[in-house]
Amino acid sequence: MNTPHLISWNLTRRCNLACGHCYLDAVQRRNEAGGELDTAEALRVVTEIAGPAPGAMLVLTGGEPLLRKDLEPIVEAAAQAGLMPVIGSNGCLLTGDRAKGLKERGAAGVGISLDSTTPAFHDRLRGQAGAWSGALAGMAAARAAGLGVQMQTSLFEENRRELKALADLAAERGAMALNFFFLVCTGRGVTQTDLSPAVYEETLREILALQEGRPDLTVRARCAPYARRLLGLHAGEGGDGYADWSSACLAGRSYLRIGPQGDVTPCPYIPGSSGNLREQSLREIWEKADAFVRLRTETPGGKCGQCDYRISCGGCRARALAASGDLMAEDRKCAYRPPPGTLPETPAPAWAPEVRWEEDATRLLNRIPAFVRQRVKAGLERKALERGEALVTLEFMHNHRPASPPPFRPGSIREGQE
Repeated sequence: MNTPHLISWNLTRRCNLACGHCYLDAVQRRNEAGGELDTAEALRVVTEIAGPAPGAMLVLTGGEPLLRKDLEPIVEAAAQAGLMPVIGSNGCLLTGDRAKGLKERGAAGVGISLDSTTPAFHDRLRGQAGAWSGALAGMAAARAAGLGVQMQTSLFEENRRELKALADLAAERGAMALNFFFLVCTGRGVTQTDLSPAVYEETLREILALQEGRPDLTVRARCAPYARRLLGLHAGEGGDGYADWSSACLAGRSYLRIGPQGDVTPCPYIPGSSGNLREQSLREIWEKADAFVRLRTETPGGKCGQCDYRISCGGCRARALAASGDLMAEDRKCAYRPPPGTLPETPAPAWAPEVRWEEDATRLLNRIPAFVRQRVKAGLERKALERGEALVTLEFMHNHRPASPPPFRPGSIREGQE
C-alpha cells in the first residue's frame, strides 16, 4: 500500500491578498470563511496524519496560514509527531519575530510566492500594491531565522520570459529552491489565460535547461508531468535529480490535500471531497476513497493510456478532470504523439534487493523525512549490492551518505496558486 509522503493543508480560506488565480478562491473577511477546523480539531488532525503518513512533509498553507493565530501550536504538534512542517505563504505577514517563533516550534522552512523580478506584474496578479516587496521581506525574515526558503513562481505568458532572471533573484535572495508552477485552471484560475500546449512545452524545456545549468539552486517545474518525457526517463529510470522510482504526478499516490473544513482531496486542483476528517479517518479516506483508489490502480484513458510514457508521466489528472469531467481521461494539454509503432509503457520491474538492514540502521532510516526516505533506502541498497554487501549497517550508512544533504530541499511544495 502506498503511503502519503507529502500533505498540503489549507488551514484557512482567509488571505490578506486577492490573487486572481487562487485555486482556493480565498477571501479577506473572517465571516466568509466559516466552518474551518478550530484549534482542537486541527491538533487532532495532526495526530491522525502521523498514523498513515509517518515522517511526511506537512505543508501548512491557505489562503494565508499566518492569519491563523494557532499556527505555531499546530507546527509544534506536527514536529512532535515526527512530521516535517513547512509553511506555504505569500510572505507579506512573515515578520522576524513570527519567523523566529515558527523556527523555534519546529518549522523546517517556508515556500514564498514571487512571480516576477519587478513589482508591477506580481502586485497586479496578487491584487495588492506592495505584495512584491512584502514577499522579499518575508524571505529575508525566514532566512534570518534559520528557516529554509523556497521561491514559488506561477507561470503566465506575461512572466515566462523571466525564467533566468527569476533564478538569479532566487539565488541572490538565498533561496534553496525555485519552483515554477504551470497554471491548473481551477478556482479563480479558470478565468486566467493558460499557456498553449506548444508554449507549455517550450517553457518546460527552458526550465529543464535552466535546472541543468544551476548547480547552486534546485530548479523544478511543478504541475508539469511531461518533464520526465522531455528528460527521456521511463519507469524505473532516474537522472537529473529525478529518482528512478518516482512518477511525475504524486496525487493520490504519495500526496494528498486537506481543506480548511477538513475535506480531503488527492490534490488541491482536484475539486470534490473524497471524505471529511470530521466524519472519517484519514487512513480510511486514503485507502478506500474512490478517487484515491482510481489514481493508484487505473490506467489513464485516451492518448495518455496508449503513450510510451503513460506510467512515468501519465498526464495531469486535474487538467484531465477539468477538461472532460473524468479524472482518468487523457490530458488534452499535452501535444506529444508517440512515434509510429511505439508500444505503451509497461511498469518497471519491482526492486527487490537481496540485502538486510541492521536494526540500528533501520531506526536511523526511519528518522529520515518520508518524502526522501524511499530514495535514500533504494540508493543504499543498490550501493550495498554493487559492493557485495548483504547487510546495511550504521557504518555503511555513514560511509555512503549523500554529500552535504540540505536540511530543507524537497522541491515539491504544491502551493503555486495560493
